[in-house]
Amino acid sequence: MTVLLVTPGRDSAGLAAAIRRQDPSIDVRIWPETGPAAAIRFAVLWQQPPGLLRQLKGLAAVSSLGAGAEHVLADPDLPPGMRVGRLAGQRLAADMAAYLLAQVLGHWRRLARFRQAQAREEWSPWAPADPPRIGLLGTGNMAGAALRAFQALDVPVRAFNRSGRPLDGIRVESGRSGLFALAEWSDYLICLLPLTDQTRGILNADLFKRMRAGAVLVNVGRGAHLVEADLLAGLDHGRPGAAILDVFAQEPLPDGHPFWHHPAIQITPHCASVTGDEEAAGLIIESWRRVAAGQPPLDAVDRSLGY
Repeated sequence: MTVLLVTPGRDSAGLAAAIRRQDPSIDVRIWPETGPAAAIRFAVLWQQPPGLLRQLKGLAAVSSLGAGAEHVLADPDLPPGMRVGRLAGQRLAADMAAYLLAQVLGHWRRLARFRQAQAREEWSPWAPADPPRIGLLGTGNMAGAALRAFQALDVPVRAFNRSGRPLDGIRVESGRSGLFALAEWSDYLICLLPLTDQTRGILNADLFKRMRAGAVLVNVGRGAHLVEADLLAGLDHGRPGAAILDVFAQEPLPDGHPFWHHPAIQITPHCASVTGDEEAAGLIIESWRRVAAGQPPLDAVDRSLGY
């Protein structure tokens, strides 16, 4: 059984080498060098080209090369009964938690001010009086690691999810009223939701109006979660007071985009958490073995929910 890596615009040679190193018995191919299509039973996809899935008649399952699967589910050629998985390992989740801790706590403690004071040779001690209140949209694998990290520092945290499924020690909101209640409570509102028809554009003017004055929006989910024009308008009125963005509607962010030089927006180029080749290889191998045994791949997607 052959594994096909489909990652246009991304060099997958290192990933393929890691798979072969961890399990030399696996036949790994990198698109567009597919070889005989009939042998391909499992494909790992990242921005797959249109029409590809229609050509792979022997596919038993596919997996997204990452924690999100919306690009796979949106493919019109994905067969109705095809099993879909994701690659969201512990290292990926831990790296996301580290990014969020660094960004949120660095902003809360205003660490940039000390660099500025140092340049002025100014001795100016300062520390915040109370910890920030963290609201996290999402309670999946990626969000769970961040919630636990904030909890470990005794930072107040609450969360939001679609179902209202509870979490030990964390208050969980759901529904439109719950979403607004979380926005009203949070000093930092972090989006780590999956992208579905229900969550597309969820970061919008209605939500921003409920945010606390001066609160900070953090988006590490998907660019399509955010209505960019609404954010710019909201920043003009202090709700939110600032934004930390790692994902965007168009990537790379186009030249001249208003986000580049906005004084209240901090940008990172979709690198909050990136799957490493060694971890991805291990996850792909485990999924490949499951598919070969007639089982779903790792972190199987409920296609009716979109995640």
